[in-house]
Parts: sequence; C-alpha cells; structure tokens
Amino acid sequence: MPYFDNNATTPLWKVAEKAYLDASRNHWQNTSSPYRSAARARTLFDRDREWLAALLGCPADSVIFNSGATEGNNAIFNYLAAKHSGDARVVVSTIEHPSVLEPARAAFPGRVDYLPSLSSGVADLSELSKFLENPNVALVSLMAANNETGVLQPWRECLKVCRRKGVPFHTDASQWLGKMPLDGLGDCDYVTTCAHKFGGPKAVGFILIGREEVGFKSQLGGAHEKGHRAGTENLPGVRSMVAALKHVYENLEETLSDQRARRDAFEKTLCREIPGTRIIGGQSERLWNTVHVAMPKYANTRWVALLDKRGFTVSTGSACATGKEGPSHVLAAMGIESEEAGRILRVSGHWDSSSAAWNGLGAAMAEALEELNRSKSSAEGPMVISI
Repeated sequence: MPYFDNNATTPLWKVAEKAYLDASRNHWQNTSSPYRSAARARTLFDRDREWLAALLGCPADSVIFNSGATEGNNAIFNYLAAKHSGDARVVVSTIEHPSVLEPARAAFPGRVDYLPSLSSGVADLSELSKFLENPNVALVSLMAANNETGVLQPWRECLKVCRRKGVPFHTDASQWLGKMPLDGLGDCDYVTTCAHKFGGPKAVGFILIGREEVGFKSQLGGAHEKGHRAGTENLPGVRSMVAALKHVYENLEETLSDQRARRDAFEKTLCREIPGTRIIGGQSERLWNTVHVAMPKYANTRWVALLDKRGFTVSTGSACATGKEGPSHVLAAMGIESEEAGRILRVSGHWDSSSAAWNGLGAAMAEALEELNRSKSSAEGPMVISI
C-alpha cells in the first residue's frame, strides 16, 4: 500500500532495524554499569553522541538523548519556568505543534506572546523585535518546518534577531531533521527532535542544548546524560536513530531534487485534473515531501476513506490533532475558514516514493472524485411521491 502520511510517522529503515536488533542482542547491558561488557556498550553510545554532534556542528556534551520531541519541548519550557522569575515570558509562533504550545501555556500562564502567521503559512517576524524589548523574555520558539503544511519557517532569521538581543532561541526540528540540510541548526540554544519522523524508531530522540547551558535538567533520579536527564539510556534506540540519519543524509541532495520534482508534478497534475483544487502554502518554500491540499468539495474524511479503499494512505492533517474538535489551529492562523479546512488533505511522501506511486495517488484521487459525485447524484435522484 503506497503510504503518504510520513509526516505523522515513517516505516523503519532496514539499516535502522538491523542496528536496533544488533544492539538489543549484543549490547543489552546497562551503559552505566561498571564491568567491561557495559563499557563496550557505553563506547558505542558515546560514539553515536559524537557523530550526532559532528553532524550538527556542536559539542558532544550538548546532545541529550531522550524519548522524542514532545518530552523535549515539555522539558525546555518547564526548566525555563523554574529557572526564571514569575514575570518571565516566552514568545512562540501561532503555528507551533501542540507539544510546544501547550507546555508554553502551562509553564508560563498568561505570559506567552504569539508570532502571527502570514496567509502563506510563514511565521511573521515583524513584531519579534517589539516583543524582545521586554527584558523578561526567557525564550523564543519557532519550529523549523510546519508539520501540516510543510512550509519552511524563518528559524535562521529568528535566531539572528535573538542573538542580537541576547535571548535564547529554540526550534522544534522534528520535521526538518532527516529531510533538510542542517546548516546552522547546531547554533541554536535548544533543538528538539524525534527519530520516527525520518525512519528511526519511535520513543527516541534528542535535545540539543547551548554550549553555555550547564544546569539543564529534564528528569530527576540519576546521573544519566551527565545529570541532564535521569533514566536508563536507550542504546538500541539511539543506535537505530543514528543509523537512520546516516542513511538519509548519505543521499539527501539526490532525494531533495528527485522527490521535489515528483511532488511538484503531482500537484500540477492534480490541479489540472481536479479543477478548484488549491495547494495550501503553495507559494512558499516547503518540505520536498509535503502537499497540503484543499479539495474543491466533499469532507476530507470521505476522501481519506475512498483513497484508503484504493490502497493509498493520506491524512486529514496532524496526527496529534486527530479527535480534536474544530479546524486545525495552523489553518486558522493562516486565515483559512473552517469550511475549507474540512476539505483539506495532507499528503506526505517518503524518501523512496516513486513517480509511479505519486502518479497512482493522483489517479486514485480522480477516481475517488467520480465515486463521490456518483454518490451525491444518487442521493439527489428523482423524488418519488407515494400516494
């Protein structure tokens, strides 16, 4: 079944699976134990940390392994709330993932300033300098790429402004890492990630903390991760995550070029074959794998069901928002009305998505429209009057 919901989660790469099983079978010892077999496991763990640090351009001590971006985002806001006085504030964009928005509001109640979104899906930085005139700002948080629209955010520009003002900067790079070049990411004060967005296992990721940040703690209860995060280290998960990253970055430039061309061809064909289709954020730079499309009619849940029946898996939006009432907060921030939001599909391809898979999805969507139109015509057929 062609899978087009990779922004929600990805299948495990074979190299990542192999690394996980190898570590589980041969290096299962606790990396904090004092004997030689545990020391060998610790050596592998430290090598992976050093490789990640070299990839990101930061000291190895800045990399803290954890269970993923949601844990990392919660940890950062909770740590800063405890570190600063009760009048400290944070600045976040209105299009952040809920794992940023909700911890920010909980840790800094009534003390969150919001960067609005332009209709293009790009965060509007025009008011950032005004917010930073307040000396109590403890953090600015702007995601690297939006999980729903795929629109790339101006996180590098935001980082520069924060540097000039001496304010720490955080980016949730969950959708960026493994898909885009990493230039500058290691310069951020805080970065959060998760492995399952790029072909690694679930429940593993890392936080990147700034060079000067020595007091950061996300969990108490032990001296693991140099005292930053208590808990037995997940060597199989980390080994698998690093194997996945090595795999995707070996061929990233080729992937960027090929998959962007396939995605663009899909969009062009879709808009031609189904008039009235609109690509959300289509005028902005986006992740090479993501299409956020407003269909001309019919509820998105009906589209998902009919495409699933034809063997194609797509989404109505963020998996983390499934089950919540009302339109996506990201679409609302972009000024999209709830009626149109109810017709939007998110298509997110894989590094290995073939032209045939993209073309097949387009054909399946055209077939689904015909079936939806027939169902509507049948439901609205000639009225029969009984006497």
